[in-house]
Formats: sequence, structure tokens, C-alpha cells
Amino acid sequence: MKKIVGLLKPFDVMQTFYVYEDGNELEVVQTRISDIPNTVIELSKTYDAQQVDLVGAKHYTEGIMKQIQQKEFTKYEEYKLIINCI
Repeated sequence: MKKIVGLLKPFDVMQTFYVYEDGNELEVVQTRISDIPNTVIELSKTYDAQQVDLVGAKHYTEGIMKQIQQKEFTKYEEYKLIINCI
């Protein structure tokens, strides 16, 4: 199973996202905070990954999750991604 894991740090401008398949790292991407929704959607589309795990401070990751969901709904008019805040 493929999934995207984002290690989010509230005070860093650049955030790190990993794409994994069955525990093997496929790609590492650095992205600006403002570009996270687009980056996650593009990684999901490129790797056909439906699960996103956001790791970090709870309120921060929940806010990012809402931004991703809003962008996804605007683009596809539905929610395809399963987003977990860890």
C-alpha cells in the first residue's frame, strides 16, 4: 500500500513529505507551507496513494488537513484522500 507521510514543524518554512510503498521510501519532497495542499494532491495523483499521515502538533496538523481537504474538494468535488493526524 502506498501512502504519503508529512512531518510537519510549525515554525519551519519548508516541510518534508515522504512517499512510502510497503515500508520502502519512494520519494522525499520539501515544500513550502503554502504549497502543502497542492504538493499532497500531486503526490497522491502521481503515486496513486490515497492515505496521508500528517505527523506533528495536533492543532497544526488538523489545520493543514483542512487546507488539503478544501483544495481537494475544490479540485475534484469529492474527498478521495484518507488523512490521519498523528
